Amino acid sequence: MGVIYDWTGDTPEVEHRRLVALRQLTAHVIPCILWGEDALSFAHSVPTWLFDQQILVPDELLDAAAIILEQGKYKRTSTPNRNFMEVSGPHKGAYAFPRSIRLLHSDIPEDEPYKLEPIPQHILLLPQSYYGLDVRSTFRFQSLVPPLDSSNAGILVPKYNTFLEGLVEIIVNPPTGHWHRASKATHDIFIGYLTLYRIKPDLDLPEPPELRPIERDILSEIQTEDCAWYMDILLSKRDSVRMDALEEYKRQKLRRERESNGKDSIVNSVSPFRKGGDAIYHQTTRRYSTSQYFTRYATHPSSRPPTNIADHQPVSTANHSPAHSYLRGSSSHSLIASPSRTLFMVQRFARRFPL
Repeated sequence: MGVIYDWTGDTPEVEHRRLVALRQLTAHVIPCILWGEDALSFAHSVPTWLFDQQILVPDELLDAAAIILEQGKYKRTSTPNRNFMEVSGPHKGAYAFPRSIRLLHSDIPEDEPYKLEPIPQHILLLPQSYYGLDVRSTFRFQSLVPPLDSSNAGILVPKYNTFLEGLVEIIVNPPTGHWHRASKATHDIFIGYLTLYRIKPDLDLPEPPELRPIERDILSEIQTEDCAWYMDILLSKRDSVRMDALEEYKRQKLRRERESNGKDSIVNSVSPFRKGGDAIYHQTTRRYSTSQYFTRYATHPSSRPPTNIADHQPVSTANHSPAHSYLRGSSSHSLIASPSRTLFMVQRFARRFPL
């Protein structure tokens, strides 16, 4: 096993200092969810570098949250996070988060992002609906207390399955109104991290022909249809989810919903890409018993769209950690062509740059 599997995270003191903005929000009765690299590192023991601190808040409280943080050292910036911008194709320049608010710490220069580490240089406020989440669904989250100080008790952190479900949600139902390759690329990396550090495979051995017990556990925990379909391809078929497979899946799903709900159904009346106030409603309606979806996609391969077509285009690696950049690979392969390839790439990077 590689040394990365033994990493236990930063000290509670360092994590506490990093979370000052979230404590400000909870002190003003604005519920918030720690997301992105911070959640990967603090809650799921992923040794990733930390960049923009991503915070999810209720959609209607997005501006209020920004105003509270602006009372301190953070000020709004019009500069988007370039890792979530399309660099080519028909939607070149499109940002993955149309309604987000990005803030810059006034004492941290753009060219010295770690000057006040662990204080984040940028904070990225995001509507919770982008990831199909609702702060009121407390059963989907966990706490950082303990080991952190009790002042962090109000901060929500996604449970393992919630994290996967949210990441797949924004890939399958992008808020841009169209497929967003840069967003999918980065969120696929997060999914790769979560699977790697949960499965902890020995990459010197070949992939087993059947699902590992821990992989079955992961699939059995998933509670949304989209995530069950997506993760079944990654784990059971050991393949990536291509863009054309996503398109076919959405077409089949919309057809099923039309057939089962009729012309007047809410689902039938909106764009398949629509995101907004009803996003949480649609995420809720997709929740069924776990076994139903695992059994469906595990035992009926014909119900899955094809997954072995066109690879993803490379996206900008600016402002990514070496691990992020390394995971992106070459333009001739899908970003995450298979879980085994992803795990191999992360492990290989760790051997070159031990923590």
